[in-house]
Amino acid sequence: MTISFSVSRVKDVMTPDPVLVKPDETLQEAAKKMATIDCGVLPVGTKNAIQGIITDRDIVIRAIAHGKNPANEKVAKYITKTTYDCHEDDNLEEAARIMHDRKVGRLLVRNKQGDISGILSFGCILRNDASPQEIAEIIRHSAGPVSVYKKVKRNAKV
Repeated sequence: MTISFSVSRVKDVMTPDPVLVKPDETLQEAAKKMATIDCGVLPVGTKNAIQGIITDRDIVIRAIAHGKNPANEKVAKYITKTTYDCHEDDNLEEAARIMHDRKVGRLLVRNKQGDISGILSFGCILRNDASPQEIAEIIRHSAGPVSVYKKVKRNAKV
């Protein structure tokens, strides 16, 4: 399937120069950074040595939901170590294919030197001047045939 995007390159729609967090920072410090820049993900490490990513969901589900104090818990313990990336000059079709194949909604973006230069998310692509038809095609191409609902145990305590 071929998708036609009005913007063709990752660098045209990515969020540039992402704020990074160090693995020895606390979850609270990471959350404050997220709040300050209004984002839900931070790469962990340095621009040329990424150890993983930490998301707002990681903080809530992996730590707070288990009674952990974000002021005391270190980012390193809760990161998602497996990350996927693309390059600034990749076309959006290739990036969408990677997202689809890896079943992820975000990619780290690397420049020609291999350093992290941005983050590409569905939101980045959709906020661009995409038409409703382009948005539908992006979602179909990236998400593939997956269910968005998970079965919940009948007597699960919430």
